[in-house]
Amino acid sequence: MPTSDHRAAAHFAPEPRPRLTARGLAGMAVLYLVFAWFYAWVIAYAVRGFQPNALPDYLGRVLLLDYPLKVLWTLPVWWLLFRGPLLRVRGSRRLLAHLGLAPLWVGAWFGSYYALLSGLGLGGIGGDGRIWDVYIPTLFYGVQFGVFHVVESTQRLRWQAGREQRLREQAHHSEVAALKAQINPHFLFNTLNAISASVPPELEATRGLIARLAHTFRFALEASRQELLPLADELTFLRAYLELEQFRFGERLHTEFAVQETLLAVRVPPMLIQPLVENAVRHGLAPSVGGGTVRLLIEPHGTAAIRVVVADTGVGLRGQLPAGLLLSQAGLGLRNTHARLLALGSSGLEISTNLPQGLRVSFVLPLRHPLPAAPPVAAVLTTTTASA
Repeated sequence: MPTSDHRAAAHFAPEPRPRLTARGLAGMAVLYLVFAWFYAWVIAYAVRGFQPNALPDYLGRVLLLDYPLKVLWTLPVWWLLFRGPLLRVRGSRRLLAHLGLAPLWVGAWFGSYYALLSGLGLGGIGGDGRIWDVYIPTLFYGVQFGVFHVVESTQRLRWQAGREQRLREQAHHSEVAALKAQINPHFLFNTLNAISASVPPELEATRGLIARLAHTFRFALEASRQELLPLADELTFLRAYLELEQFRFGERLHTEFAVQETLLAVRVPPMLIQPLVENAVRHGLAPSVGGGTVRLLIEPHGTAAIRVVVADTGVGLRGQLPAGLLLSQAGLGLRNTHARLLALGSSGLEISTNLPQGLRVSFVLPLRHPLPAAPPVAAVLTTTTASA
């Protein structure tokens, strides 16, 4: 039975590459046998006047020599189209690829087949009759790769349907979780405000801490009701969150923000960066005796996307692979963020070691609208360093 980790992995599993299954190989074997019999019958019919009852001889030759060679030359073309450099070619470009590959395939088969016949001392079709050894292989090439593409499209549609179903289920679970978290939120805010009001004046720092906590909860609640928020609001929330963590970590926590000012008005999904920052603090810096620094970099990526990088100088992967981190209990926030990014059209999180020490998590977020024009001078970065 699949575990929760396996189900979570399905959310961010990449689109599977086409593969040859036992059923698929059996189907192709049937296709080859049907075409082999058809080809042998056509040749036997064409020579019936001077070579009667030639069907068994030609059928044996086709099954033992002809179509095994077709299989041999099909393998590299199949690899190029479905596993190799032409995997991502789609539409008319794929048709153009076939217009180039089909003559090569037919020519390679034709040359090797007649060379094999000559080496074995067997005669082949001569004269104008050899046109059949061009026409029928060309027809066969089109049919077999048409079948391959139909199977590929079926597998892709099935994978997309499953992915959409998993994302819908995740969205439903998220909505339920959000509803549970939002039960009477005003009770929480009012309680925090009451606690803040009861704090004596000489503990003003504590009063401010409680106020920031209430503000952070209120922003999180309001953000959950918004599809998009300005990046500036997201950064304000992140700074408030880090101020709360600063109270706990003291000198062990340092933060740096590097964001191009022209990006502050860009609208992004809320609470998308915070889980990455929280993961850096909790699982990167907290286990480190000396603490460290969390750096946030946001920069343009092309004309309609931004790149977000959260790097820390904490304990790093500690021998764990990036994929393993996404599946671990500590990577729950990363896993959920990765799934959200995939649903937004992003390629998801990229996790690597932050040299010389720590962890680096980044992603590219496609935007609904093109980015504003860059300033004529070098990009201006706002940098904030917080320490106790």
